[in-house]
Amino acid sequence: MIVLNLKEDKELLNETAKEWAEKIKRTKKTQVRNFYDKVLELEEKIKKEDFDDVLPFIKMLNSKVAYAVNRRVASREFQEMIESCIKQIDTKEKFNTFKLFFEAVIGFYKGE
Repeated sequence: MIVLNLKEDKELLNETAKEWAEKIKRTKKTQVRNFYDKVLELEEKIKKEDFDDVLPFIKMLNSKVAYAVNRRVASREFQEMIESCIKQIDTKEKFNTFKLFFEAVIGFYKGE
């Protein structure tokens, strides 16, 4: 289980990210990058709009990852990672922690 809290999981951006990078290695690189790009787009949107107005679009990542899994371009593990993080996001701070975690995962990622 991923805990989006740097105080509770001091290894979130290191060992935890490394473990998840290994778990999601069956996900195509383009999909990982596409999802990270969506997260960056949402980050920009949060800067311009009220967080509560953007939150539904953050939650929509769950349906996008489910679609990617059904198309067999993303692994169930990738879906688990995204869904586990998304369900915890209820503040800008948690979203930012998710973005940092995802960035760290990409740094360790050696996918297909």
